[in-house]
Order: sequence, then structure tokens, then C-alpha cells
Amino acid sequence: MSKIDLIEGNLLDFPPYCKTERGSKNYIGINVIAHSCNCQNVMGGGIAKQIKDRYPQAFEADTERWSNEYNDGGNWRCQIGDYSKAEIESKFLPNNKGRIYNLYTQSGYSTKSRQVNYEYFWQALKNMQEDLLFIQHETGEQQVLGLPYGISCGLAGGNWGIIKAMIEDIFLDSLIKTYIVKFDLA
Repeated sequence: MSKIDLIEGNLLDFPPYCKTERGSKNYIGINVIAHSCNCQNVMGGGIAKQIKDRYPQAFEADTERWSNEYNDGGNWRCQIGDYSKAEIESKFLPNNKGRIYNLYTQSGYSTKSRQVNYEYFWQALKNMQEDLLFIQHETGEQQVLGLPYGISCGLAGGNWGIIKAMIEDIFLDSLIKTYIVKFDLA
């Protein structure tokens, strides 16, 4: 059974190593990162803004998926429960390439109430997992996923116990190696 490890680091660096209990470094080679975002084509706060600023390709992928039709709530409709993805090239990544998934888990944004829709969060994770399994099968390259600790729990207002249970439901026995990355200030 595959486990989901909690590591410390900066997710935006696609962490190649994690510290072991003995203080040495263990190669993990994260080549995929994902984050939650709304369907407004903004990426204006939290980790989404950091990703937008550092990897403009992720915002370009978000813009390509964006639609100008409204849903029943009066918000933009952009495949809620689905994702967009961007290809990233860097000499620091395994095989010099990686991916960023924008998971559409909330219709709008506000700090006054919970914005993440749990059903769509699960659906977006599952859709991403299926895509990663396909890529892994087609390329023969291990897909190693990094998710931010507390994904959808900051600005989106989700409950970490519920979110973590959904991540475990999808990735605990998956062929996709998964890490939860807690930001390390050191």
C-alpha cells in the first residue's frame, strides 16, 4: 500500500528532496504540483497568486479554460470539478519538465464563507489522478505529485480533516506517488 508523506519545503520549487528522520536527504523528485482555484480566471490570492507570478504558464492554462458563460450562482462557469494544466520546463526538474494542475474546486471567491465545494474538490482530484495515470502509462515516467498542506483550507475556507480524507481516498492506493508539502520557513 502506498502512503502519502508529509514533507516540509516550498511546493513551488517542485521539491526534489525531503529530510529523513536522521537528517539526511531522500530523493523524491516531485514533477507535478496542484492547487485549488476558483472559476473566475483571477488567481489573485494565496498560493494561486504565487503560482501565477512564478509560473505564468499556469495562468495561461487557466485563461484558456475560462468561459464567458454564467452559472446559476452568477459566477463564471469554468469546468468546476475539472482542471487545466501547464507544462513547465526547468533544468531543476526530473527530465527538465513538470506540470502544474489548476484544480477548479470553487465557483467564486470570498472570505466570508466556505467557497470550496467538497464534491467538486473530490471530482477535480479524481480527474487529475486519471490524467496522471494516463501520462505515466504513456510515457513510462513516474508521476510524483506535490499538494500544498491545507489545500482549499485557507482562502477557500475548507476543513482540513475533510480535504485530507478525500486526498487519501484517491491517492493512498494510487500508482501516483503523492506528497503533501508543508511550507518550511527555514
